[in-house]
Amino acid sequence: MSFGASTPPSPHPAASFSALPFPTAECSSGYKEGVDVHAVAFPAVEPGSNQKEGEDVHTVMERCRLRNEKCAQHKSAEARSSRLDRAAHASAGAAPGKHGARVFIWDEEGGFFIQRVYNRQKAAEMWDEFTPAQRIYNSFSNQWDLCTALAPSEEPELTYDLESADRDRGADVETLPGWQKQDVQTKISLHFSFTEPISPQQPQPKIQSKACAWTVGDETWAIPETLALPTLLHYILQGDLGAAPANLCDLTSPDSDLINDWNVDITVFRQQDKTLYEICPRGSEASSPGILVESAATALQIIRSDWVYDGVEYVIRNLVKLGAAFHPSWQRPAHLRTSPAPLSSRLTLGRRPAGYIPTLLDFGVYVQYRDGFLHSSRGRVALFYGGIVGRLARLVLSDSEGLACLEASEDILDTGARVASGNGEEALWYETLMKEEIRVICGVYVIETGT
Repeated sequence: MSFGASTPPSPHPAASFSALPFPTAECSSGYKEGVDVHAVAFPAVEPGSNQKEGEDVHTVMERCRLRNEKCAQHKSAEARSSRLDRAAHASAGAAPGKHGARVFIWDEEGGFFIQRVYNRQKAAEMWDEFTPAQRIYNSFSNQWDLCTALAPSEEPELTYDLESADRDRGADVETLPGWQKQDVQTKISLHFSFTEPISPQQPQPKIQSKACAWTVGDETWAIPETLALPTLLHYILQGDLGAAPANLCDLTSPDSDLINDWNVDITVFRQQDKTLYEICPRGSEASSPGILVESAATALQIIRSDWVYDGVEYVIRNLVKLGAAFHPSWQRPAHLRTSPAPLSSRLTLGRRPAGYIPTLLDFGVYVQYRDGFLHSSRGRVALFYGGIVGRLARLVLSDSEGLACLEASEDILDTGARVASGNGEEALWYETLMKEEIRVICGVYVIETGT
């Protein structure tokens, strides 16, 4: 089953997406039968998925269908032809293989169905657990959604060992608090703008496989020999993206989705030592913050992920899950600080004599100081820093996404940073941490050298 404008008919006896039988009973709603959905807390949704908190599969699919209808109006003829080719290939109903479409499988958890991305190998192993009517292909985003709630009365004809498959599925390593496991294929497409060419590539220069794995943040990743990502990364590292084959990157491809309207306004601010990008979804309220990022790749990842269609808060929540560095920005008076930023002399782990060997007591004191600061009114600012600072903040703060969406603190003019916006009366302000606060979060203290 597929959805989108002008897609070829599926050979399976399933209705088109627009004609799906939407739920009239609880058992077909995407919630587990017999569960009181008002009395059970909805599980956390997957970072990078299309699902919002509280949404069932039918609601998500309908929202994607309406979005695709809007996108179809702005697609070029080349983009439409490429999309139809993908849809025709998907109509066979086979698993996408190593370099095909992304696959989302809706897992049942606590009486609800949650959309989660699966690597293609694991998805292929589970493919026949779903009937054709329980599999939907989106030719616009090039992804499959597999969910039994799409046709709850159907049962697949399984021909393999279910007990063995269940053992394999449960073998994934559990993630620690504050850590979100990301699918490599999703990361390289959204962050590095990589697109896998359909036809084989001529021999091209490329970086080593180990360097490629480190670049995507997973040193254990077994890179397929046919994958062209090492070639794209070679040209990126050389600073010569224009020399790379156009079909490897959506920044150079003539049928890229980036050619279409982004539904955001982006303002570039150049400061002495860095460039900042402010992202404001169109139609957002005047009182809503913008999103300041220093990484151009993060700015494009926000656009490619289509988060802006669901508002500023949705963007902030996904950036926190992603662990990206960003700052909500606010329009405030442009005048200078009325008082100097307060020193955090009490926020220190102290000094140690030369030759000192840390103990468990030192670690306990660090945890106490760190957690105390992160639970203070300024602790939420650490969520915007990404890296180890943001990771530790997510580890300690249980409602990290909700805290990140709060209004800026009243002392932003005293402790925040200002970006000149060209308006003499107002400027962009964003909350920052002082170096003493960052040192406490990261567990930094001084040991004398003896000299």
